[in-house]
Amino acid sequence: MIGLLFYIGRTRIKEIDKVVYGFEFPNDSIFALGLRVPNYGGAFLWKWSAKRSGLEGKIEHFDKRFRWPFIAVFLLMIFGILMMIFAGIFEKYYLDTG
Repeated sequence: MIGLLFYIGRTRIKEIDKVVYGFEFPNDSIFALGLRVPNYGGAFLWKWSAKRSGLEGKIEHFDKRFRWPFIAVFLLMIFGILMMIFAGIFEKYYLDTG
C-alpha cells in the first residue's frame, strides 16, 4: 500500500489538486498523501462521499483508469483496519494468555 501511495503521489495527486484546489502542493509528504488519497478514493467510489467532502462536481471528468489506484488504496485501508479489529478480538477472546 505504501508503494501505491508513492505511485499516486508522484503521478496523479497533483492533477486532482489542480482541479480541486486550483494549485498543486509543492512538497507532499507521505503523511499528507496518507490523508488525502483515501479521501479522494472514497469520493471516487461513492457519490455520497464525494458530496460529503465537497468534491462532487470537481472530480467527474477523471476516467476509470485514473481513479483505480485511489479506490484500491481506499479499499486496502478499510480491509487493513478490519483485519486489525478482528485480530484484536481474536487475541482477546480466543487465545489463551493464561
